[in-house]
Amino acid sequence: MTEENSEKRERRQSPIRIVIHDLISFIVFLIILGFLNISLDFFDSNILSEVVKLLNNNIWLIFIFSVIFTIGEVFGSFRFPGNLPAPIFNAIGSIFLLNFLFKIFLLVGNLSEINTFDNLTKIFPFLYPIIFLLVLLGGYISILSSVSCGCPKKNKTTKSTPKEEISWDDVGNEFKEMLYEAFHSARESIKNNKK
Repeated sequence: MTEENSEKRERRQSPIRIVIHDLISFIVFLIILGFLNISLDFFDSNILSEVVKLLNNNIWLIFIFSVIFTIGEVFGSFRFPGNLPAPIFNAIGSIFLLNFLFKIFLLVGNLSEINTFDNLTKIFPFLYPIIFLLVLLGGYISILSSVSCGCPKKNKTTKSTPKEEISWDDVGNEFKEMLYEAFHSARESIKNNKK
């Protein structure tokens, strides 16, 4: 019984951790971007100024896909069927991330003057629906496989859960978990895509 309560506590804290961690990560990114903007006064570099300009011009795009991935991760932390919206948010976030990567490729192509990057940028518009569907299908396959693996684990303790009273504190905790998991999902997706 105490093991079950500690598991619930851990599950409730994880979305909050996700949100806080991703929020701190974004704030650190803004601080680094601020230092890069200040460094332009000291370093006369065309590449540095173009990279900083790209980041400055796309700060809202970065913020949007970070939030979308975090929301997806928050939903992903919930048990079935609460995790069903997660692949949708991850798929939408992947479109914004792909748009940002498209702009990076354009910048690299302009700075390096290599024609290969120009050819790659012509392919990017066709990648949007493909990436969206791949992320969406991959997310639902992952959810369904984890549900099918988790079915035999039901025991007698689950019978007592419908009798538990739900308070407004529980609702608030679930909402905090949802926000945390969403931000964490975005951060992890960004890390994986950078690799």
